[in-house]
Amino acid sequence: MVSGFLLALPGGLLPLWGYHIEPDFGTAGNYFLALGIGVAAGGALARRGAEKTSLERLLGAGCFTAALALLLLSVAAPPAQVWYQTMALLIAGTAAGIVNTAVLEGMSQSYESNPAPTTLLAGIFFGAGSVLAALLMAQTFGEQGATRLLAIAALIPVAMGVLFSHSHILRVKVPEISMQQSVRDLRSPLAVFFALLLFFQFGNEWSIAGWLPVFLIDRLGISPATAVTLLALYWTALMLGRIAASRILPLVRHGRMLAVSAFCALFGCTLLAAAGSRFGVIFGLLLTGAGFSAIYPLVAERIASRFSYYHPGYFNGIFTFALMGGILSPFVLGHAAAGSGLGVVPMAAMAGSCAVFGLVLLIWLGRKVSGS
Repeated sequence: MVSGFLLALPGGLLPLWGYHIEPDFGTAGNYFLALGIGVAAGGALARRGAEKTSLERLLGAGCFTAALALLLLSVAAPPAQVWYQTMALLIAGTAAGIVNTAVLEGMSQSYESNPAPTTLLAGIFFGAGSVLAALLMAQTFGEQGATRLLAIAALIPVAMGVLFSHSHILRVKVPEISMQQSVRDLRSPLAVFFALLLFFQFGNEWSIAGWLPVFLIDRLGISPATAVTLLALYWTALMLGRIAASRILPLVRHGRMLAVSAFCALFGCTLLAAAGSRFGVIFGLLLTGAGFSAIYPLVAERIASRFSYYHPGYFNGIFTFALMGGILSPFVLGHAAAGSGLGVVPMAAMAGSCAVFGLVLLIWLGRKVSGS
């Protein structure tokens, strides 16, 4: 939840920082790069720290770092300098990277028992944090000094950090992976397809999440507060879609559900690109969020069944790779929009959805041919 809150903030910060008025989209895209560098750095620090300290202390450190990031962001609105805003988002990404790594290692036992439901539950809480961030950011428009809400929100990770620091989390020792097994699986086309699918899927989700408010302000001329509220609707659709998926997973074939989700996401992105009214945008967002919601946990379950040694430690590497795709996509789109306009945002999500749909078909065919 803390990670989802931190990583969803840039979508609301861009209009708050005036990028819908002065469209320096290249600079805005660099914020996502700083966030991604922070996530990678935080993950690396956490992996080293996990060898020397307990998981509860590691989670506490991540939460306290998150509180620091929120305090810095609470005073990051203009006339704050770009370098300061970039530094604050770098620290936010570092906090998210630490929390992600600690959580993924701590959930080993639950994941080994029920991979898809556990991943769905994690996605639900991640989505709840993202919804909370968007709703909070929607309240920061129209009132002088309202960004101080971020400083108040910093109390939440502080409380969680104190709680984690005084808790005990069972640590399950992960079996070592032989180099031969790793190399053999990395040579598998299915392994490459899985990794690419997750990379594109996260890129689709975060391309919309990062640029949606600025895109809607530019396309429909709506207020920044309304645009960020619609971003909260998108995150809500993702979260509710994961809740619904958790209910129907035991009732339907997972391969069919994966294909339907990919098609639904593609159709929703198409509606979003063509929408000329608020109703069309809302309908497109609901379809897009619902389509995106189930793809990631279903693919994670397929990876678990494909690789015999699969565990959350290995999962963390795939998760970080996918998350970097999600964060770097808005960075690339920012520089593309600087030359071609914000219309590239839904078009890129449509292209990414086509790639996901194609990869789903390739994975399905690969499993049929191999009999696995």
